[in-house]
Amino acid sequence: MREDNELINVEDPAWPLLLQELSGTDVPVEVLPGDAGIGRASLLQLQVSARSNLGGIVLNCGGLLVDSGWLRIFGSPSCAGLEGPPGLAVINAMPSTFDPAWQPGAGLVVAHDVLGGVFALNGSNPRAAGRPGEPGEILYFAPDALGWEALGAGHSAWLSWILSGGSMSSMQACGGMAGAVRSPH
Repeated sequence: MREDNELINVEDPAWPLLLQELSGTDVPVEVLPGDAGIGRASLLQLQVSARSNLGGIVLNCGGLLVDSGWLRIFGSPSCAGLEGPPGLAVINAMPSTFDPAWQPGAGLVVAHDVLGGVFALNGSNPRAAGRPGEPGEILYFAPDALGWEALGAGHSAWLSWILSGGSMSSMQACGGMAGAVRSPH
């Protein structure tokens, strides 16, 4: 197990690069205020470092509202449930104190969309959980199909694709994010 200082004090943290990507996107994104204590505890529980985009979001902000809230990417909000979306820790039922036995189950829910879709990071054994895709791959639960669809990308590539406008320009036309990923647009 890595201690929280090992996870937080890393060379090349993702957050400055992510802020640069956010400032350069044409997609409207609101960065919600975060709670540093919840962020640190979440990194420790997940054993994810601040070097990753997931770690950067969880540690440094309350989440991201993409395209006026069309997509809500979970972080560690300072006012969870009051004005914005819940945090990653709440959505995934993380323990309030570190528990080395806790696992996110079949996968880690990282975002919801306004259509009722759910984006999750596949766990270590998707086949055993009855899910498609590979470990660490983003899945989309399509409410119209009532099933999980593998998106063919990990968290960082998925996030970059969203910030490039990929999901906003093709999601509605293709019947959700999974359709948009497969679309030739």
